[in-house]
Amino acid sequence: MAQVPPLPFGPAAGPNLGAVPLSETSIDQERDVMAQPGVKADELAGAPELGFWRLAVIRFLHHRVATGALLILGVIILAAIVVPVITGNLYSVQDYRHPYKVPFQSWQHILGTDDLGRDEFARLLRGARVSIMVGVLAVVGYLIIGGGLGALAGYYGGWLDNALMRFTDIIISMPFLLVVIAVTAATGGVRLSTVIIVIAATGWFEIGRLMRAQFLVLREQEFVQAARALGASNLRIILRHIMPNALAPIIVSATLGVSGIILLEAALGFLGYSIPPPEPSWGNMLSEFEQYLLSDHTYLVIFPATALVVTALAINLVGDGIRDALDPRQR
Repeated sequence: MAQVPPLPFGPAAGPNLGAVPLSETSIDQERDVMAQPGVKADELAGAPELGFWRLAVIRFLHHRVATGALLILGVIILAAIVVPVITGNLYSVQDYRHPYKVPFQSWQHILGTDDLGRDEFARLLRGARVSIMVGVLAVVGYLIIGGGLGALAGYYGGWLDNALMRFTDIIISMPFLLVVIAVTAATGGVRLSTVIIVIAATGWFEIGRLMRAQFLVLREQEFVQAARALGASNLRIILRHIMPNALAPIIVSATLGVSGIILLEAALGFLGYSIPPPEPSWGNMLSEFEQYLLSDHTYLVIFPATALVVTALAINLVGDGIRDALDPRQR
């Protein structure tokens, strides 16, 4: 009798696969990909050989809105990295001969200038670098702190789980703005590193609870029990078997968290508790909005506000696309 080749889905296929039922996974994944517009049958002739993550990439690339948002986000990030390197310190150069220069009237200041004659385009892209850097690094802190504590609480349970969850409750109850003010006063001023550390240290609880929930479910699965019976260490089981299967919702939560952090940093900058001038961020560029509106220089409000909304919206759309790609049943 011919042997049936093993299916590439389910925990038995390795740690890089989703922890979903074996037969349901293969059927749902094939049906979902085949249902995508523009997907030809011959393109997926080898679909049973594809892994969970590769199929997720295929589904994401066929999510037109998410793909378009990813392209827009890529352009914003690339411009934020490259243009400030080319323009140097143009964002802080004050041209007193041309304050409040109207945008789109010369190539020298294509988006105009502010009240001190500083180029608005250079400041906008420099601010994009600051805002995106805060968002990405703070989410990395979320993953390290929240992911680590959530994994320990979910895997070991018992008194450790209770202690870590009570600690999480304390973090949730902390008034974030007061913490920022206290840390700012204690460190003698606002610095970018201070903002990132405070956000990461006080906002990791959502990912921590999500990671704990994933570990509580996955630690009882048969493939974990089999690994434990074969003598695998706790560290190997956590890193090699459970963690990869718990990543799907964590990736979605982290992606959506970046936009929330960017908006949070903008709010702190607006209140004067983010990075101080002359270093621009989208938040502190909006801090003088009342003066700009009253003096009929609305472009100084419109440009950073639009950049903030477009970036946050693009990140949220990418996060939605990742969520649909990793879990087709969300459709």
